[in-house]
Amino acid sequence: MATSSLLRTILPVVFFAIFLTGHIQVETFNSGVVVTGGDTVFEVEVKNLCPCAVRSVQLDARGFTTTVDVDPAAFRADDGGVFLVNGGEPIASMATVRFQYAWDHFFQMTPRNLDVDGPC
Repeated sequence: MATSSLLRTILPVVFFAIFLTGHIQVETFNSGVVVTGGDTVFEVEVKNLCPCAVRSVQLDARGFTTTVDVDPAAFRADDGGVFLVNGGEPIASMATVRFQYAWDHFFQMTPRNLDVDGPC
């Protein structure tokens, strides 16, 4: 009984989805926090797995919307469902850019484009 209760408490906060394409890993977590209006807060981590810095990282996130503000320096609309991560600035090797959004469901975000700094 205690295990079942513990799982109900932990599961909403555990890993929700991972999308990995080449040099970029995108993980979305359910934070377990619900904002006014009933939307769930999701945390997104975009990690550079490349041994070199990457820049101009774009994610495909068609239909993305949120009921809370997202730091535009971390994640902002670029064009037609494509979003720019870290303002297009370099993300160092093994570094992570994080941001949060709130909606009634998570949005699939997949790497679309990036530039690699240097020969890796």
